[in-house]
Amino acid sequence: MPTTSGEGGTTTVACAAALHSLGEATLTELSRATGLSRPTVRERLNELGSLVEITSGADHRESPTPSGGRPASRFRFRGEYGFVVGAEITRHDERIVVCDIGGRICHYSEHHDAETLPGRERIAAFKKRLNHIVSRLSTGHERWLGVGLALTGGIGADGWISHSPVFPDLWGCAPADAGLSFGDVPLRVEHDLNAAAMAEYVYGAARGAGTFAHVLAWHQIAAGIVLNGRVHRGSHNLAGELGHFDDGSRAPASWEDVATFLPVVEAAARGDVVSAADLDAFADATARQIAYLALAIDPDLVVLGGPLVHSSAFTDRVGRTVQTLLRRAYPLDLTITRFPRLGPSLGALQLALNGAFGDLLGDVSFPARIDVRPLSRLATADHHHRRGSAITV
Repeated sequence: MPTTSGEGGTTTVACAAALHSLGEATLTELSRATGLSRPTVRERLNELGSLVEITSGADHRESPTPSGGRPASRFRFRGEYGFVVGAEITRHDERIVVCDIGGRICHYSEHHDAETLPGRERIAAFKKRLNHIVSRLSTGHERWLGVGLALTGGIGADGWISHSPVFPDLWGCAPADAGLSFGDVPLRVEHDLNAAAMAEYVYGAARGAGTFAHVLAWHQIAAGIVLNGRVHRGSHNLAGELGHFDDGSRAPASWEDVATFLPVVEAAARGDVVSAADLDAFADATARQIAYLALAIDPDLVVLGGPLVHSSAFTDRVGRTVQTLLRRAYPLDLTITRFPRLGPSLGALQLALNGAFGDLLGDVSFPARIDVRPLSRLATADHHHRRGSAITV
């Protein structure tokens, strides 16, 4: 693999980024994209070694040049050089998405387990399923280059789990202590909402936003926070954990999980008076917490995610109250996530891909992008039809 220190390294990364974006190109096209001379582009592509494949223009049925010369050679970014994995593990569900380093989605699957297991047992079961997926993918790809994993709870920059409401047995664990090791494959562990915020920042509703919050709306409220393009964790990995704020107003005690509170939301939408009162109280509390957070970080926008975001009975209530609370400040741009369920696993995949290019090219800012189009139908499909679904390309 190339070394990328110094000026030559910078231009090598520029050529790699251009070819990664184009997929395949001639020297002239890459020279135009990078602003570098053709000889410099060729030198830099040579430094990329097996990440690049050279093919003849004749292979693409291109005509000879006007002077009768051979068609120009073309250069292809070899996505099959390796692949990365992004996954989310919750109390009962896991989602696994895989792409090659060209950004092509190779696999997506979901698994549901009704049994409540300790964290280490849940992780052990996840690893068995993942190893089965990887063994199939490895037949068409050369290397497994990274894993990104999204978990609920406080996650430090080094992956240390400071607290985990879903898996108490993982509190205070480093990733390896929790059973999260994959041989010599680099691992990056992230808070699920921070990972979801990354997905929104790169591909979703927060594209172009420097400072924003991704707020999860279900029976309690929590947020992933991005300040000036960087995830903000806080001193105790508690930044955005709005559920810890106790002002005496909470969801009804019966709202223990999605299955218990969604019927209340649906009943409120039909006009049930008691359900509407419960939803009003919860929406008011949610709006206050969002308003407090907005005044603290002054975001470009707030992205709403979670099981409630496609219920206008809830979001209309929250939106009206937030704007009323902030009437002395500014109208808050409150928008809906593009990835209501896939955000954490997609964000984890992006982190793994960024890390892989950091290892390959020595540049963690490499603009690696994933073609998320194959996930679009999953992002909008009904949960009950998706459960257990899988895509393998």
